[in-house]
Amino acid sequence: MRVGTESRIRGIEQEYPVSVKARLNPSMLVNAAIRGLKRRGFSLDVVWDTATEVSQEVHESRIASTSGNNGSRIYNDMGHLEISTPSYNNPIDAMAYERASEIYALLGAREASLALKKEIMVHKNNVANLTLGKGVRRLVKSITYATHGNILTLREACSDWSRVERALIPWVVTRIIFTGSGDVVSGGLVGREGVKYVISPRAMFVVQNSSLSTTVDRGILNTRDQPHAARRYWRLHDIHYEGLRCEYSIFMRDITQVLVICAFEAGLLDDAPVIDEPVRTFRRLSMDTQECEWKIRLKSGEVTDAVSILKFYLEAMERVNSEHGGDDWGETGLRCMSRLLDKLEARCLEHYVDGIDWVTKLALLVNYEPKSASEGISICNQYALLDENLGFYLKNRDGRGNSLFNPKESVAFAKRELPGVEMESYLKRVKYALFNAPEQTREYFKAEMLKRYRGRVRSVSWSTMVLNEAKILLDEPFMLNKEEITIGRDLEEILSEAKRLYPEKVIY
Repeated sequence: MRVGTESRIRGIEQEYPVSVKARLNPSMLVNAAIRGLKRRGFSLDVVWDTATEVSQEVHESRIASTSGNNGSRIYNDMGHLEISTPSYNNPIDAMAYERASEIYALLGAREASLALKKEIMVHKNNVANLTLGKGVRRLVKSITYATHGNILTLREACSDWSRVERALIPWVVTRIIFTGSGDVVSGGLVGREGVKYVISPRAMFVVQNSSLSTTVDRGILNTRDQPHAARRYWRLHDIHYEGLRCEYSIFMRDITQVLVICAFEAGLLDDAPVIDEPVRTFRRLSMDTQECEWKIRLKSGEVTDAVSILKFYLEAMERVNSEHGGDDWGETGLRCMSRLLDKLEARCLEHYVDGIDWVTKLALLVNYEPKSASEGISICNQYALLDENLGFYLKNRDGRGNSLFNPKESVAFAKRELPGVEMESYLKRVKYALFNAPEQTREYFKAEMLKRYRGRVRSVSWSTMVLNEAKILLDEPFMLNKEEITIGRDLEEILSEAKRLYPEKVIY
């Protein structure tokens, strides 16, 4: 594999709940949103090849997929509008393509509103709170849905899953203090306390260290073996990403995850601290929003805190970046992580309003002083609402929506706290990301071929494209990128050039 943070291909799958005040089937709303995106010319129908969907073939075969102009996959997943970003390889694209995904979701909802003559709403969060019963028997029940992160690593690094758990469980548990989205959860999830605001809503639904399932009996780590690439790779399918809005948190989640995976591959995490009862610790840490002690008991009996464990990972990140081919993005991430941990160690949480989502939502709750659980839930939902505020990213001026998320303040925070990151370039990249796939990865070839030769494409998947004329195995993440091949010419010439570059991967 290549070295440095830009050598790592990654992407995000986001489930967006689409809702309306009237009693309408969620799948109908999602399908209306997808049809709206196609009507507006932002996506087109594709036949999805399920051959590589090991263990999920039956489920995937029932899904009608569309492809966004930017190479994203857009589909109805059990009543949620799911948008999988194209794969990218740098933190600017991590922010830009996640924001483009939000804009797609909003445009789909607006088109669905016109078609159904109802106000359709779409949110970016990970928990829904349902009110059951009436009067003194009124209860709030929380259910969760997902944001999944994906990153390719080497298969040999994951051959011993106990080593994966030792290296990565403490990371997934403790990183929530800067990657948690924050929300209200209820019922048995928080014991006698009833309804409670937590750092990470996803953490509250974990029951074991590792699991294959992503919907029931969830683990801290996920063991799904679907590389979406050549078998020498392993795709780490991280089911504990969360629906973040703040640019700073999205940037930091991406660059630190890449550095941690680089350190893991290099064998620098084999002596990671071992948490005693990690599932219980994950939940307890998530609930500590007031005292913010963030205490963690280790298997050794020692009691430490989340920041101390994150400092272990920072040291490993610094070492891998200096000894194993670091780059500028790595250096930027390390500087920002060091400053972040210093602030968190001092518990200077107020500094991260508009930068860390759970801190921002907590500040809103303190400011609005909700008088009931339903008011608190409403405030969190209003922050997660996708609306005209997103116009800021297209026009670079204040939107006119009702969402409590403030794009202008989020971008301003990122500009202050991410030295070396050009936010004006980022805003231009968001506009680019609405219509184009990342140039550096295989997504460029797939997206451009679909735009230009849709009538000759029989099927696509994460790592294949089948045309009437040939099948292309796109199982290397950076193959047929824009630097390697030009798509604006005769199809036969394109296939001939692809065959010359990758003779074993273009099959006539």
